[in-house]
Amino acid sequence: MKKIVVLILGMLSCLSIWYLFIKEYDYQITFKVKMAPGSLYYELCELKSWGDSNSKIEILDTILFKKVIQKVGSENTAFVLDWNFKVVNDSVTKVTVGVVSEQESIKNRLQVLTGSSDFVDTYKNQIIKFNNKLIDYTSSFKVHIHGESEIPEVKYVSAFIKAKRSEKASKMIMANSDLFLSIPRNSIKQKGHPVIKVKHWNFKSDSIQFDFGFPVKSKDSIVSNSITNYNEQVSQKALKATYYGNYKNSDQAWFALIEYARINAIEIEKKPFEIFYNNPMQGGDELQWKAEVFLPIK
Repeated sequence: MKKIVVLILGMLSCLSIWYLFIKEYDYQITFKVKMAPGSLYYELCELKSWGDSNSKIEILDTILFKKVIQKVGSENTAFVLDWNFKVVNDSVTKVTVGVVSEQESIKNRLQVLTGSSDFVDTYKNQIIKFNNKLIDYTSSFKVHIHGESEIPEVKYVSAFIKAKRSEKASKMIMANSDLFLSIPRNSIKQKGHPVIKVKHWNFKSDSIQFDFGFPVKSKDSIVSNSITNYNEQVSQKALKATYYGNYKNSDQAWFALIEYARINAIEIEKKPFEIFYNNPMQGGDELQWKAEVFLPIK
């Protein structure tokens, strides 16, 4: 009997040492979001403050599309949030958030055991609020992946744009007026719907370089200048998705296609090509706005 008691006490002591001093996190929260890991990764990287107190956020480390580690709060009350992403499918991600106090980790872990931890309640509530914002955001668009397809051959007159990915839509609007002025001036016959072709995507800075333009019947009479140029997109094998929603978020289909390619071991070029079928200036239900999105297959 004494040996059993000693064994139990020893196991409890080991468990206590592990929980108080070795366990990686003070507290851990897991949930799922209807977005690809790449999209969530940049959402977190762009956060400048956290919670109702607007505590300052500092990024300590990242692994592209897989992990973001943030330091939140002041020097005396700092916490580390360790976000990890695991793909469920091309449009659903499992998120695990580990929370660690830099100053009061043991105290917080003891409070968790007694169920009286203010820090857990605070961070749990803030992460729930963050998740609710993601739910509102992802309900504003839909992405349907078709799989392997082809980018159609397109001849187009376009403006070349450099911007942050998040600025894509606003830069397109600015370039739109220049293109519309160019079309009648050059007697261009427009043929088809507006397109963009991404030529370079810098993942570290999340910036892109792309053509935004309109399909034309021929190159005849088109005068290239500092604003507009004639370009051609050859027919090419690609992964295809259909996006429905405000065009400022059509890049959500890019991330879904990247995950689809990774899951299915398809080698791609991360240079999206998009065709927009609706005129945003006419308004209407944004979930009816349609865009076809392609990622070229190598």
